[in-house]
Amino acid sequence: MRNAFLLFITVAVFAILPSCQKNYSGEVDNIGLDPDAELFITNAKIGDPVQQQAINNFVIELKKDSLWKKFGAIYPMVGGTSFSTKWNLKDPRDLDVAYRITWNGAPVFASTGVTCLTVNDWGDTHLNDSSLSYINSSMSFYSGTQNQVAGYDMGCSNEIFPYNIMAIYEDWNLDIVNTWFNRYGNAQYQPAVTTGLFTVSSLANMVSRYDNGVLIANYNSPVMGHTEKAITIGKIFDDSRMGLRECRLAAIGEGLTDATALQFYNAVKKFESSLSR
Repeated sequence: MRNAFLLFITVAVFAILPSCQKNYSGEVDNIGLDPDAELFITNAKIGDPVQQQAINNFVIELKKDSLWKKFGAIYPMVGGTSFSTKWNLKDPRDLDVAYRITWNGAPVFASTGVTCLTVNDWGDTHLNDSSLSYINSSMSFYSGTQNQVAGYDMGCSNEIFPYNIMAIYEDWNLDIVNTWFNRYGNAQYQPAVTTGLFTVSSLANMVSRYDNGVLIANYNSPVMGHTEKAITIGKIFDDSRMGLRECRLAAIGEGLTDATALQFYNAVKKFESSLSR
């Protein structure tokens, strides 16, 4: 009789166990997730556990290095769709005022990022440069494309002062210049390598350019003023020349020092590496 009772208990336990198991359905397992990372993952519907972990670690790294509060917009470009790549990590609400991207045309969306290839393809961040301080601001673009195409990757205008445009690869003969609050170098910059994180930053009355966290040039004091245009990704609104480079991450925020520019690059590089891209 005792053996029969034990057998009954054993069978009952094994019958209950399957109903207690959790099947992965793409929902976020919020155990241990940073709340800001979790909100972004949920709203962007990022179901890949590798991407979820990469985003979570990236947010934690930025906060650890006191970089999180320096940015008003960070676009991780994950998920490979127009929906998943539009969200601002800093404020993942589906609103213009939250600086989520509105994609125009037919950009190429891939697991590695977003590439704009025609004049109809671009992303509107809705972040107007008037919200940036001319003496404390920065703009960054992580390129996944190796080319030597002179064209604009991100920015406002090539016609309206003080311009605020990023051309990773310049050509002054074509009037393609990388300038932040009307400050640029004494000679055009045409890097042999166009992959990695490129940043223009204004801080302490100096505009600086950083490539992969390394100071490339100081461009003297910025000029006060704004274009009153939103920063766009892939092209600028009044110039058809495009860099044709894949955007794997973009960021807009406060100015960076040599030290914080390197910290930000290291955090972004770790994030990209964790995504194998």
